[in-house]
Amino acid sequence: MKIFHLADTHIGYSAYNKLDADGYNQREMDVCSAFSQVVEAALTDCPDLVLHCGDLFDTVRPSNRAISFVMGELLKLSDAGIPTVIISGNHSTPRLRETGSVFRVFEHVKGLHLAYTGKCERFSFDNLMVHALPHSADKELFETELDSLRPDPDFTDNIAMLHSGVAGLDAFRMSEFNELMAKGNQLDRGFEYVALGHFHQHIRATESAVYSGSTERMGFGEVGQPKGFIELDSGSGKWKFRELKIRPMMDLPWVDCAGLRSDDVFRTVLGNIEKADIGDAIVRQKLTSIDRKEFGHLDTAAIRKAASEALHFELRPAIIDSGQSVASQEAAFDSLEREFSAYIGKADMGRMDPEELEKLGLEYLKPEESE
Repeated sequence: MKIFHLADTHIGYSAYNKLDADGYNQREMDVCSAFSQVVEAALTDCPDLVLHCGDLFDTVRPSNRAISFVMGELLKLSDAGIPTVIISGNHSTPRLRETGSVFRVFEHVKGLHLAYTGKCERFSFDNLMVHALPHSADKELFETELDSLRPDPDFTDNIAMLHSGVAGLDAFRMSEFNELMAKGNQLDRGFEYVALGHFHQHIRATESAVYSGSTERMGFGEVGQPKGFIELDSGSGKWKFRELKIRPMMDLPWVDCAGLRSDDVFRTVLGNIEKADIGDAIVRQKLTSIDRKEFGHLDTAAIRKAASEALHFELRPAIIDSGQSVASQEAAFDSLEREFSAYIGKADMGRMDPEELEKLGLEYLKPEESE
């Protein structure tokens, strides 16, 4: 059987407050476009089955527009006679069972098979059994269901689906509050293929378990990662990654500002912008070790004007304060503050606002004033 495996479409995600000609958030439309590309590929190539491994939506309560869009795309697959299995991910699983699930809206769609209650659902397609284990707000339930996950000997092929990280392999974590972790030996149990969701990079996690990755980039931590889905032959177990055409996201060469004057930094940044093809792209320029005074003199307005062809341009300075002593207690606190600011400047904050996070952190790091 020819199978399409995708995950982490995050329909409803939006960012940067940039609107398209119709007044919709451009990034929201980008994630919709990526999902539509997979559906169009399915309508063209007619796979026997489509597997979506979680985080179909970006939130537990998606907007009516997001629900309507997804319904339209799923109906296209249904009308074409292409069965689809979807499991819920951590972004679309309510913490309280009483909250209810958006997936109930889709239960009537012909050929659509859903797993969203925390328990493993099993769906058979000719000689193939799909073991669909969704995310669960109950960690113990997830562990119990995962421990009992085994191939069905009555079927020629068995495929498992789940939405989790892989314990012991930090590279496969998303560092999100409610993420679940599976052990590698819980995945390699004789399944012909284990279709994974949650980790946004396409990569093989174990011998038989593969992350398709997200269909769009959700932050600068995913710069350079191709995005797409997997085409699998369940009989042979062979698969290939099929890349989607999405908006470019780029990190310009970092500028080491140690010892540089603001006009030197300005010229270097403008040179980076002029050399790169930033039109309609999402772009970040990092400035490391820039003196606070020199950053204050930097003509950031002119830099942003030069980068105006980008959909979004982000200037990320790691600011230092020059000429400070570390001999006193107060200076020691200043040093810690500089370390924290430098870390925020270098680290990928995902969807968190780095400026707000830095501001909050620096408030906590302030030394208490004596009465």
